[in-house]
Amino acid sequence: MRQLITIFSIVLTFTSCNGQEQQVEELKLSDFKFESIFGTTTSEPKSTYCLLGTGFFRTPRSDDSDSLITSWINEHPKAVVIPVSAFGPVEIKAPESKMKYCWIIDQQDTLNNYLIRKGCFPGGTMIKPKTWDEMEKWEKELYEDSDEKMNVQVFVDKADYDRFIEQIKTAELFAKEKELGIWKEKEIEEE
Repeated sequence: MRQLITIFSIVLTFTSCNGQEQQVEELKLSDFKFESIFGTTTSEPKSTYCLLGTGFFRTPRSDDSDSLITSWINEHPKAVVIPVSAFGPVEIKAPESKMKYCWIIDQQDTLNNYLIRKGCFPGGTMIKPKTWDEMEKWEKELYEDSDEKMNVQVFVDKADYDRFIEQIKTAELFAKEKELGIWKEKEIEEE
């Protein structure tokens, strides 16, 4: 985790799905307004940032997920927002609109990992959407009647992403073992 933060704390170098390296400056969390898992910033009015990668609309969530997000953000005012991937357009009338999956990091603490460790969401929601080249043949066939291909850009390198996913797996195991959040055993009411 320390290596990941060191990489992100200076200036990020990221690789697009086409292999082009670009420089991106850190995004300050203080420039964002988050409501639940979605954030916006005035510097990118057509983009929506999301704390979850895939399955964010229909995923199970704990009852306290929104309050945990709010309190974590309030306790980490110097955190940075790291764009992981983006796809779009997400609005028909705004072709430049994007949905951006992001990590929020403050030194050694990561909001995304914290949410999984608390049992707010399943770990699979931290997987980034697949690029066209990463898709299986059957997934690409879903788009064969469309003029559009899945247009996913990736901003973090594979090694950093893989390290992050390993941390998410560990956090989810912890939440399951401790029966936290969505992993709580539901008591069966006797009739």
